[in-house]
Amino acid sequence: MPPEMDEMPLSDDPLFRATLDAPDRVPPERFSLRLHDDTELGGNWYYHGCRHGRLLLLNWKSGLGCRQILIWDPVSGDLIHLSPPPQLDALKGVFFQATVICAATTAAGDHVHGDNCKSNPFKVVLVGTDRSTAFAFVYSSETGDWGDHAAETPVGNCISLGCRCIQIGDFLYWMLFGYDNNILEFNLVNHSLSVVYVPTHIHEDHDGLYPITLQEGTELGLIVMSRSCMQIWQWMIDLDGLPGWLPLEPIYLDNLLHLSAGECVNPTKVLGFSQDYNELFVASSTRIFMVNLESLRFKELCKMDEFLDSPDSRPIYAVYPIASFYDADSSSSSA
Repeated sequence: MPPEMDEMPLSDDPLFRATLDAPDRVPPERFSLRLHDDTELGGNWYYHGCRHGRLLLLNWKSGLGCRQILIWDPVSGDLIHLSPPPQLDALKGVFFQATVICAATTAAGDHVHGDNCKSNPFKVVLVGTDRSTAFAFVYSSETGDWGDHAAETPVGNCISLGCRCIQIGDFLYWMLFGYDNNILEFNLVNHSLSVVYVPTHIHEDHDGLYPITLQEGTELGLIVMSRSCMQIWQWMIDLDGLPGWLPLEPIYLDNLLHLSAGECVNPTKVLGFSQDYNELFVASSTRIFMVNLESLRFKELCKMDEFLDSPDSRPIYAVYPIASFYDADSSSSSA
């Protein structure tokens, strides 16, 4: 099943929108997560994306930091509650981003996709920064613990860490925002952190920076938005072994999506990215689209006023694509 569109503002229950048309469209009421039923923790729940059929949330409270981690299968309804690593007691002022990944691999080290993916072991990676240093912790469902040590690396003067995470093989990537905008890299094999530097001229006067994958998920890319122009840069290693960024052909979303002048009053936003399907979710002032980065085919998913007129009226901050197998005649699923 292609990705479900999951519009999930912070500290609220998720809204779901299927990308398929009837009769294959999965009804949104099929998914239910009542975060506010848990009154003991307090604080707020924050959504941190979905990968391999699992969605991850963090409970965070000012002055106390991360208090609980929740892993949710939206299709089956299964929930897994995790306590944060004990080392976070000394990092209560640090806001962490997180992701969940399937830990099942082949003999060649490749991830195993298939019907049993969600029953396979998984890992949770927490990353955060105190403005000068980045930290990372890894939980393994196979060992049931976070390990004894945190990975660390200096990051300069970093103001915040982006919420979107992409995976390329054994590496995870997040945006580092600050006086210099760079990319944080985490190695899943040796549990080390490093920084991929982005030259200032690439992102001067930008309206949004978004890491993506290119070349069928094998290469790191960076989207730099300027109004409705989407400039994609590819991270390359040249024949001399020197790294650098190569600009690709810019995509003018106002022309591609046939946006009216009124829809371009505000810069076009990238709300989410589906690695498995190479689909980008973008929003104009009035509509949300799904765009395939390879073919540039697009589909209008919905209009913004559909949510403004609903009882759950709220702004849309992000889209987390969820791909899963769904049996309409059963409450069970696999992905």
